[in-house]
Amino acid sequence: KQWYQRRGREAVVSTQSTGSEAAIKCVQGDGTKAAAACAGEAAGETKCSGPKFVEYTGFTKGDYKCGACAANTADTCQDCTGKTDSACNAVVETADFKCKNYELKEEKWVVATASTTCKALKATKAKCNMPGDKADKTYKVQNAGCGTCTDADKKAEKCADCEGAECNVKKSSAATFTFFALIATLYTLL
Repeated sequence: KQWYQRRGREAVVSTQSTGSEAAIKCVQGDGTKAAAACAGEAAGETKCSGPKFVEYTGFTKGDYKCGACAANTADTCQDCTGKTDSACNAVVETADFKCKNYELKEEKWVVATASTTCKALKATKAKCNMPGDKADKTYKVQNAGCGTCTDADKKAEKCADCEGAECNVKKSSAATFTFFALIATLYTLL
């Protein structure tokens, strides 16, 4: 609907929404409810936004909403161009798996008592990492054992990675475990 306003000798044309334009749909709040049309102050928004999913660590903190991400939040928020028929910021399907974590004890990297629960997109392969042969005490285990090594750490042999849940056990640790399991089995048989 157009309306005209006179200012001196000029006619100013302005366009006003009649409400016939459909509002976009966005997932809103904590992401547990179905997408809904943006309403109220958000009715004119053209983007939807929500927490960013970081492979092997999960979703960043934040809510789903109508409107773009705030400035300087690219690491924690992602937005998309809204649509009227479905939400572009729909919650993605994820899968959990476990990887061993490592800790430094007496100048040696050893498997930590508790495994880490890793978060990945459903289509992503489970991958784990562990300290490599040349990992020193300054090395930091990446994502508590979840995901792959950085290229630099892998090239420097400070990190090793593998495919599969809880695959990140050093061969010497696995051999030691197998040895003690075998001894325990033999003991119970005798």
